[in-house]
Order: sequence, then C-alpha cells, then structure tokens
Amino acid sequence: MNIRSKFSGTSFLNSETGSGTVVASDLVFEGRITSPNLITVAGSVKGELNASEIVIEREGTVKGSIFAEHLIVIGNFEGEVSSNKITIASSGSVKGKLSYKRVTIDDGALLDVSFHKI
Repeated sequence: MNIRSKFSGTSFLNSETGSGTVVASDLVFEGRITSPNLITVAGSVKGELNASEIVIEREGTVKGSIFAEHLIVIGNFEGEVSSNKITIASSGSVKGKLSYKRVTIDDGALLDVSFHKI
C-alpha cells in the first residue's frame, strides 16, 4: 500500500514547502537522519530519525529511535518513539516504548509496547 493512497487527505502529503527524504526499498541505512520535512522509509534503517513527519511504509523497517511531530507506521518499527501524534495502520508492527500526545491504532496492528502519554 502506498502511503499516499491511505492518507491522501493528510495535509503534510500535499505540502509544497521543502522536500522529503526517502530511504528506498533497496537501501539499508545505519546512522541518523534529520529533516525539517518528511522522511519516508521503504527500506531498512537502524539508528535515529528526526523529522516533522515520518512514514514507515509497508516494506519499511526501522530499529532505533524516532522523534517526530507525526509518525505513521504501516511497516515495522522496533525501538523508542517520542511523537505528538502516532498512527499505526492495520499492517503495522510496533515493538518498544511509545511516548505520545495522540495515538491512533487500526484494527489488526501488531503491538508489543509500553505507552507513555506526554
């Protein structure tokens, strides 16, 4: 599933300001990525992601730490998150610690997490 089809009404996908960072499906990245805009992960990331918006697509995997205004998990995440808003799709799998202001979890998502409201 392409994130643009599931969340097409979400304002950050239609934003004309700045550009986004994409970790392509054939890419394995280890380290830290920081962006003031959108980071889309279709490949594999081990490390830290910092951005306004972060999307882990269905084939994407992130292990590490995420700091974002909005995190959308359609694929797999393991680690710690600090985010104002977390959205976990039905295909999402999350393991770790979630610190959030708002969270939305679709039916069918796999979770092994501890929640901490901030």
